[in-house]
Amino acid sequence: MPQAVSKPHVVTGDTVVLRRGKEKGKRGLVKSVHPKDGTAVVEGLNVVKRHTKPGTAGAQQGGGIIEKEKPIPLSALMVIDPKSDRPTRVRRMRQQDGTTVRVSVKSGEQLLVPAKGR
Repeated sequence: MPQAVSKPHVVTGDTVVLRRGKEKGKRGLVKSVHPKDGTAVVEGLNVVKRHTKPGTAGAQQGGGIIEKEKPIPLSALMVIDPKSDRPTRVRRMRQQDGTTVRVSVKSGEQLLVPAKGR
């Protein structure tokens, strides 16, 4: 069971790579982050099929098989470095004006928060 994370290294809109599991090495875009659960939903990863009966709430009227992404533990994800296009760890650094930014450990490049995640 993943644990809660106070400040996740992944934000919505980041491109990440899966480090372990059946889809190891696949990349995807983070759709949402859940710090209290220690998980994130990534586009195209951990897709499961949900079989629904006709008339159930939240499903289309006719029922059927619905594909949806399930959450992945944050510890299984690594952010892709924009400069080298390879997985990297993330460090937080405080700037002169007092703001905190995320920085790639491999290249030292600042990881900008994607417009989708603001």
